[in-house]
Amino acid sequence: MGRLFWKFFFAFLLALLVASLAVGSAMWLRQKQFNQQVANAPVQLGRQAAWLVSDAADIAQYGGRQPLIDFLNDQTAMGNPAVYALDNDNQELLERTLPVDQRRAIRQLFDDIPQLRSIRQIDLSDGAQVLLFIPHHVVQPVKAAVVKNPKPQPVLLLLTIGVLSGLLFSALLAWWFTQPIRHLRRGFAAVAAGDLSTRVSPAMGRRKDELAELGHNFDAMTTKLEQLVSAQRNLLHDVSHELRSPLARMQAAIGISQQQPDKTAEVLARIERESQRIDLLIGDLLNLSRLDTLAADNTLQQHFDLSPLLEDLLEDGRYEATDKRIEIHAEIDSQLPMIGKPELVLRAVENVLRNAIKFTPEQGNINLTAHRIGQLIEISVSDNGPGVTEIELTKLFQPFFKGEHARQQNSSGLGLTIAKRAVAAHQGDIEAKRNELGGLQILLHLPVNKNAATAKASAAS
Repeated sequence: MGRLFWKFFFAFLLALLVASLAVGSAMWLRQKQFNQQVANAPVQLGRQAAWLVSDAADIAQYGGRQPLIDFLNDQTAMGNPAVYALDNDNQELLERTLPVDQRRAIRQLFDDIPQLRSIRQIDLSDGAQVLLFIPHHVVQPVKAAVVKNPKPQPVLLLLTIGVLSGLLFSALLAWWFTQPIRHLRRGFAAVAAGDLSTRVSPAMGRRKDELAELGHNFDAMTTKLEQLVSAQRNLLHDVSHELRSPLARMQAAIGISQQQPDKTAEVLARIERESQRIDLLIGDLLNLSRLDTLAADNTLQQHFDLSPLLEDLLEDGRYEATDKRIEIHAEIDSQLPMIGKPELVLRAVENVLRNAIKFTPEQGNINLTAHRIGQLIEISVSDNGPGVTEIELTKLFQPFFKGEHARQQNSSGLGLTIAKRAVAAHQGDIEAKRNELGGLQILLHLPVNKNAATAKASAAS
């Protein structure tokens, strides 16, 4: 058991003991006050007195004044303890004598302890009120029932039961509170040891409190860490693989140059091409790393109009497509206001457009459209290039993936990956499909703002 368990345990135990002591003291003082009030009561107390007064009260309530007087006379004639009845003027109905001080004490006792069954106040049918009781000076018959006071329970026994109950309850409550904390502690220790597959939510059971939410947050954190570490390992593996190939070709070219000096010019051209590939790969990796940094920086969020930015990008794309005499047709809304990071959005569209230019044959056509549909901005880039197969279509956005036609181009395989991450940073989505001309169509959906992204995610779920 950890220190937190004992802190919870003793805190609960102390609270229970203080509460028990306070309640017990209040009950003891109340009982003491009650005993003092009835110790020298001016009326008779007990079961028989309560029965006789209750009978008189029923007769007075349902019969009235005269039946009550007849009942009181009959009780006196039968030798039963006499029930007295005082009216509003403190006069006894049968005009029996009773000291004034005793009458006042009886009324005061009724006002102080109205729950006493040996004193009853009844409203008569004529509007008067009578107070029914048996004065203390009236002698009860020998056969009258005697009410014995209950024997007091042993104080030590009651105290022992209370302490044991408090110990048991405090131990259970402290264990219940500290159990998820122990699971979290073991989970953090496992993660610190390198086991990122650790999850604590199953051990929480059906708890619905803040500690259970902390467990779910812990699982979300470890899941994200596991994904990031896995992605980092895969990226490192892919980068190593991508760099190994051009380096191996460069080394082979150097060997050929050493063995066949007459091919030095051809070998140098080969080395230049491979070095350009390495430079392109490193450039894309730096862009990917910078993209992640920009995506994590929320201070770069701003209001901007996407339309003029796309027009500038379109002009650059047409200039780049001039050598291949590719026609780029565009339909862009005059205004596309949104909240986000302009550089990321432009990076995504630029990579998609450059990818289309790269794979579109000479004198081909590219269509670019950008429209606002509800709370989304849809950007479409389609070409009439060779396209991709169904299997390749599902892998286009994976890092370093190159389709059959992409292997023939000087490509790092990171362009569409960068576009996907840029779109994901805006909580949007990107998809690829084959168009009617057999080429490739890339669709980007960008929320106008974060609220639109949240609504879209809720609708999708």
